Parts: sequence; structure tokens; C-alpha cells
Amino acid sequence: MLNFIYSLLLTFNATSWVIVLYGVKHNWTLFNIPNSIFVILLLIVPIITSLLSLLLAKSFSNDNLSSCVEVEYADSSFIPTYLGYFFVGLSLENIQQLIMVYIIIFIFTQVSQIEYFNPIYLLFGYKFYHVKSSKGTKLFIITKRKIRNANLENLENLKRINETTFIELRRYKNESIVSKNKK
Repeated sequence: MLNFIYSLLLTFNATSWVIVLYGVKHNWTLFNIPNSIFVILLLIVPIITSLLSLLLAKSFSNDNLSSCVEVEYADSSFIPTYLGYFFVGLSLENIQQLIMVYIIIFIFTQVSQIEYFNPIYLLFGYKFYHVKSSKGTKLFIITKRKIRNANLENLENLKRINETTFIELRRYKNESIVSKNKK
């Protein structure tokens, strides 16, 4: 049940930019709060929910990965999706369109599991990687470390989000994962 709630939170984190940009475009406000202050509050919501999702991830089971054979940096592969969210949020004309489009985006994001990429995590220093195991399974790794080489010894102390997605929450200072051959 916690994994499902976590997945919904991640989906909200990933898709909330549609709502934020719509609110900015249409000068939303609440309780006579000046628009500029309300915009800042709108921008803070995805940041707070992203921090909450990192706190919830601490409760997931620990896992290790070994025998990884391929690494692909994934940060840039998700940028078109987020630019799409931005353009959608700016192109909507009324609240009914926002509600309908947001529900559709939320559902497709939830079932496609692209919600695990959260651009706010980039601001927190996380990087995203597709790692292929020796058994051919493509895994999604979220970590603050730089993974530079496919010949990985192993990735330790990961939190398992689902069967193919892991996050490493430990702090590392400029530590990279490289193969023994490069040491």
C-alpha cells in the first residue's frame, strides 16, 4: 500500500507543473494573497512534495545490485516530456480543460511509470541512470553519485521503489562509481 501511495505522490510531483504553469498564466490567487506571493507558493508545492517523497523512500526495503553490464545517463531523455507538460499548462484556456487534461496526463504518467523522473530531484543533486543487469533487465537508478562505467562492481544500499526502480539516499561527496580497471 505504501508503494502505491508513493507512486501516486511521484506522479503528482511529475505532473503538477501543468497546474503550476496554468495558475501562473491565469494569475491565480487565493484569499487576497498578492499574485506574486501566490506564484511562489505554487512553485513551492512540488518542491515540498518531492522532499516528502524522498522521506517516504527511506521506509522501503534495502537492496543491492551487482553484475551490471551497461549504463546510460537518463537525465536528458526526460526533458522533452517536461517541456511538453510546460507547453500544455500554458496552452489551456479554462479550468475545465485543465481538469480533463490533467486527469489524462496523470493516468498515463501513472501507468507508464515515467513518474520516477522528477526534475526537482535534479535541483537536489540526484542523477538518473538506466542500468542493464547481466541478466538483461533494464533498471532505473536514482542516485547522487556519477556512474561512469558499465563494469560496475555493485550498487549497495539502494531503496527498492518497485521491481525495476531504485533510489540511493546516502550522501556522497563527488564520489563516482568506476570499474576496477580505471582505479
